Amino acid sequence: MAIFNFNKKTDEKESHSIEIEQSQAEKKKSSEIIQLIEKPRICCLDLEEQTIDKLKKSGANIFEGTLGSKIKVPNTSRTNGHRILINYHFPSNLHEFDIIIVDLMNFNTIEWNNSDHTRESVTGKSLVHFFSSYPETLFDPRPASISFLNTDIKKIKRKFLFIAFSTAEYKVEYDLDTITSGYNSYNNNSFSSNIYSFWHGVPLSNKLFGKEIKTAKLGNLSLINFLQKYANESIYHQTFYHPTKWVDNKSVADDDFVPLMTNLHDDIISYAELSNKGNLFIFPQINDKANFLLEFFSDIAPSIFPEIFPFSSKFNWKEEKEYWLPNYSQLLEDKKEIKNKFEKHIEEIDLKIQDNQSRHSFLQELVIETDDALVKSIIKFLKWLGFKKVHFVDDMKSESSIKEEDIQVELPNGELLVIECKGIGGTSTDSDCSQISKIKHRRSKERNKFDVFALYLVNHQRFLPPLKRTNPPFTPHQIQDAENDERGLLSTWQLFNLFFDIENNVITKEEAKGLILNFGLVDFRPKNLLLIDKPKEILKKGKVCIVSINDKVILEENDIIFIEKNERFTPTKINEIRDNDQRVNQATNGEFGLLLSNQIQNNSILWKKVKE
Repeated sequence: MAIFNFNKKTDEKESHSIEIEQSQAEKKKSSEIIQLIEKPRICCLDLEEQTIDKLKKSGANIFEGTLGSKIKVPNTSRTNGHRILINYHFPSNLHEFDIIIVDLMNFNTIEWNNSDHTRESVTGKSLVHFFSSYPETLFDPRPASISFLNTDIKKIKRKFLFIAFSTAEYKVEYDLDTITSGYNSYNNNSFSSNIYSFWHGVPLSNKLFGKEIKTAKLGNLSLINFLQKYANESIYHQTFYHPTKWVDNKSVADDDFVPLMTNLHDDIISYAELSNKGNLFIFPQINDKANFLLEFFSDIAPSIFPEIFPFSSKFNWKEEKEYWLPNYSQLLEDKKEIKNKFEKHIEEIDLKIQDNQSRHSFLQELVIETDDALVKSIIKFLKWLGFKKVHFVDDMKSESSIKEEDIQVELPNGELLVIECKGIGGTSTDSDCSQISKIKHRRSKERNKFDVFALYLVNHQRFLPPLKRTNPPFTPHQIQDAENDERGLLSTWQLFNLFFDIENNVITKEEAKGLILNFGLVDFRPKNLLLIDKPKEILKKGKVCIVSINDKVILEENDIIFIEKNERFTPTKINEIRDNDQRVNQATNGEFGLLLSNQIQNNSILWKKVKE
């Protein structure tokens, strides 16, 4: 719909003049770029357009909304009735706003139009409207909208301001019309709401109209001068009483309630209600709301609520050196020194992180890479494990087209370990697993000895996180064949976990070097671990678990035990043992509670290392 409808007979000269004026206006607008102040976020409901414009030009971050317009309803007789959809507009994220401003005197009125009160889409088997019936001819949605606003306000968890420009208190009773698939039930429910229902317990007194206003007795001279500046051109329609509260079995004036302005008879017409979260300011109808709000936000509110106005420049001169407080200079120097030490320490830690990444990057490469990059990471691991003579068999330098192993490891007693490595997107086929057998027999024949060990080592499903992979990645049939052929099967994820098990003293490097020569599925689980239990219950954020143990297990306070989770073992200390809430030094054959030094997760298994 066009806002302006220019006459089509406008002559060419006039049309050209209009274009020039529009172009100049656009240039002027583009040259006046407004710097938006992100905080505070301000929701304005029913403020006049000129007030909104001035706030926006100041850089304020504004949402423009409404409690809704009054609706002229054509209820001409007792048989007339009309369904109403109220037309309020709030931000969907009101809970993120810092300031809400409402002008309770809104005289906007619109005509009833059936299309405005018909839902195009309906979900469910019932539909609720407001219902206006004779003799009502002017439907006021604002008290109902106010009650909905109150529901949204209760969701705000931060400190915020609510500013209301007052009106005379009034209440509206609403009828609701429920439409179902089987029948219409007119006025089957009703509720009432007050125009002041936006806040719990507004202390409403008498409806009084007046213009003679004075400021209350306040300790803040700036606030007194500010209020007095705008009092002369203001009008009030409502008075309020000072609420009380019980202290030491006595009723005393509530000190969270601060009268701001009164009439000449000391009736309160403006007040503030302050708290740790929601803070309410009710003002009379100020004639110049735009400048009143701009001055309030720039000169008054930031000193009372600095956290709501983080970008306020008020009193920035205090930061200049000439106005520093005692000890401030030395404290700044102390702060600078601590900051320099902290940054230097951070740099040192960053260097250590880089060095650690460089030294141990081969561990992540074990479960990521394929081809030569995978082979090189495995060689690094084997050397870390303690194998001295580890060789990369480069196929490209071989004149033979026969498939060869990727790695040869010369063992201390003259034996040989041949390893075939694969990095694949899925899991291994039977032929993938068995190929190393042919290489083993070839090397045995070349050496004329049966002293060759064979290992198939795979980085399977390498595009998935290791914990989401199939572990172990071999079928029972493949494992049985490997045992029969006297060759080993191993995944790089097992090597990754082995590193941490060795670091945690679950297993030694010598034990691991021996186990890697085993047939079938290589398992690095130490033979000297005794099963304690899979915890029946985990409490206290994972620090306490309930276990049931047999008489073969003996646990004592300060024992170091191991938590197995995702094929990795973590040592933990038993800090306390409880038997039916009684602390004991030793536990065996029964149900006990263990307080551990490390957190334990669901589906973990507890083990104790015993002497062989």
